[in-house]
Amino acid sequence: MAGLSTHKFCAAFLLVIGVVCANADGTENPEIDMEMWASRNQLLDSMFEDTLNLTGYAFAWSKEVCQKLLDEEQNQTSAEPEAREMHLNNCLRHTVDRLDPTTSRRGDHPYEVRLHKYGFEEFRKVMDQKYEHFFDEMVQRMVDYVKSLTPEQQGKETARNLKGWSGKIKNAPTLAGKEMAFRKCMRFYYFERGV
Repeated sequence: MAGLSTHKFCAAFLLVIGVVCANADGTENPEIDMEMWASRNQLLDSMFEDTLNLTGYAFAWSKEVCQKLLDEEQNQTSAEPEAREMHLNNCLRHTVDRLDPTTSRRGDHPYEVRLHKYGFEEFRKVMDQKYEHFFDEMVQRMVDYVKSLTPEQQGKETARNLKGWSGKIKNAPTLAGKEMAFRKCMRFYYFERGV
């Protein structure tokens, strides 16, 4: 008889735990949360796609300049096609890296010195303007997204996190700081917690 009451107690205890866990986040309507989650993912995916477009722009310019650089060097030396491809890839990687806002801007890096005659400094200024516009737009998208949520949804962790990230990006004093905050935001959502 004592075993039966223990089983009833355990069953009741498990039932209470199940009810508490099901309502632990205060979710009354799971469809709203799924809708919020889907729209948040759409926002993040569009931000990621715009990042790729910005990088693609830098890559296209870099490829054109690296081709010119290699053509100039090929006149001086005869390189094998395989070696040319390797040199082109290395040049592309280094040139795109030099356009990143978080990269040191001293101007004496060997790749920068070689690229000056192809308008590297002017293009870097264009890229910096594009990055500034990009970050302003990303912050505005996050703010608009949070404003579009219901008051209940705005109180949830997802909305609070987006407000925090948009504030970090907006308030960063330098372009490099904005880039680092944006990278941390994307890493957080894609690789860490994702809430």
